[in-house]
Amino acid sequence: MTPHQRQRIHDAMARLADGHRDAFDEVVRDLWPVVRDFAIRGVGQVADADDVAQEVFVRICTRISDFDPTRDGVAWALGIARYEVMTHRRKRLRRREVPEPQGHPDHGAGRPADPEEEEALIHRDLLAALTDVLGRLDGADLVALGVADSVDGATAAAPTASARRKRKQRATARLRQLWRSIHGSP
Repeated sequence: MTPHQRQRIHDAMARLADGHRDAFDEVVRDLWPVVRDFAIRGVGQVADADDVAQEVFVRICTRISDFDPTRDGVAWALGIARYEVMTHRRKRLRRREVPEPQGHPDHGAGRPADPEEEEALIHRDLLAALTDVLGRLDGADLVALGVADSVDGATAAAPTASARRKRKQRATARLRQLWRSIHGSP
């Protein structure tokens, strides 16, 4: 998802929260594929993912008045989606449903059956997100964070220990701000 798409979804959600019901179609059109893909990865089966995504939109509609426009709209919606995915998975465990085999055509790109594989996928996704965010920082920030020794002429050497600490503090603040602007607040 591009930053422009993310901003467009956020703006539509803010309008919807302000009572502009005409923004609903835009929210559904732009947010549906994001929520559905998230649900497919979370529950594995396309039919179940569609049900979960529909439930997410019901929750979004009932809780839209709680939406805080100062926070990222996509992150807020995905937080609701995460809750719905976990609820669906708990219900399946309580009913003792056995997941369909990986080769089943309805299984989608979904979640692996092995918890270690799932953990590896989560780790890979987080690493890719961090690599993306670090790639957007300038060389001086990367050096201050200790990620690089020297980039574009910037070096780790600073006149004093307090100056190095301050550079690291500022670089960390920029990293956090950039992460939140792209991936939302944790």
